[in-house]
Amino acid sequence: MNSLRLAACAGLALLALTLSSCATNSGGSSSGGTGINDTARYLAGLPGGARSELAVSRSSAQWKGHASRMDGLWSTHRARRGHLRGFRSSLGGLGGGTVFYPFGGPDYLHASALFPGANTYILVGLEGVDPLPDLSTLSASELSRGLNGIANSLKTVTGASYFITKDMRVDLNSTRFRGALPLIMAMAAREGQSVRSVRSVGLDSGGRVVSRSAGASCPGWHIQAGGKNIYYFKEDLSNGGLGDRRILKFASARGAPTVFVKSASYLMHGGSFSTIRNYILESGKGLVQDPSGVPYRYIRDAGWDITLYGNYTGPLPLFSGHHQSDLASAYRNGTHPVKPISFGLGYLRNPANACIIVARR
Repeated sequence: MNSLRLAACAGLALLALTLSSCATNSGGSSSGGTGINDTARYLAGLPGGARSELAVSRSSAQWKGHASRMDGLWSTHRARRGHLRGFRSSLGGLGGGTVFYPFGGPDYLHASALFPGANTYILVGLEGVDPLPDLSTLSASELSRGLNGIANSLKTVTGASYFITKDMRVDLNSTRFRGALPLIMAMAAREGQSVRSVRSVGLDSGGRVVSRSAGASCPGWHIQAGGKNIYYFKEDLSNGGLGDRRILKFASARGAPTVFVKSASYLMHGGSFSTIRNYILESGKGLVQDPSGVPYRYIRDAGWDITLYGNYTGPLPLFSGHHQSDLASAYRNGTHPVKPISFGLGYLRNPANACIIVARR
């Protein structure tokens, strides 16, 4: 996500949630019997089994209200999704194979919409990796609060195109549905993808996926849905937080990734995030980002083939110290091709000043 500081690494496998499982617990076992895919659809406010074993069944007024609210959120998102579908035709071969999304948190929604041809998504953020509780053990009030927390957390990403970490923590940490997992499951279900399995994972020092119980760092989740591998890792992406760079080794082991960055708080504009910035420039095969990602001058000086979209007039007042005068000049003087866009993305949501940089090695 766009947390103002650090972002995530990977996890280890304590437990597997398969088609026959409904929930996980911190001990790593599977429980429940109605199916992880139906649980994802339940969280997403989508039709499925009756779920009469739950204190809030699909026939209840509470769940129907949740479903209606989720329908409304996705209706709000529909216009931007249509724009993304149109825009992705300009990306050519970018987005196949692996998509690496640092600072994106659990935002599978935009990664999937923009890069539907990928087979692996690596999402990195600071949101927690708490297990999903056994829904059948929760009271009606716990389920209702949890569903409301999911909808509240998804409100900004469907409307503004990014998560706000501190708000998400408030929305979810007061419920039993904490961390990134229920959000990713709900988004995958809303993408029309069947969630086949969920494993708690981590990375060893060589960047290999191992069981989280093995004591590896970079805790995360491996979710298989719709034929895709979705990884979410909780990790600090600052130079100090990356340590032995195991998350970067993991990403590179799957081939040169397409990198997607938006709403990244301009962290890579400073020296304390130079390692992740250099990794993107040296190891990525392509980059799709808003101005809050890698500074334009680094991409230009690395000799990448750049196409600019929209317009650049500067950052929001909150980030006024990160104005890129060289990027503004590039738009004005035709240093690179400039193409129009009719939508905003990331912090710059007004199409009049929205800016997207697409670069290829």
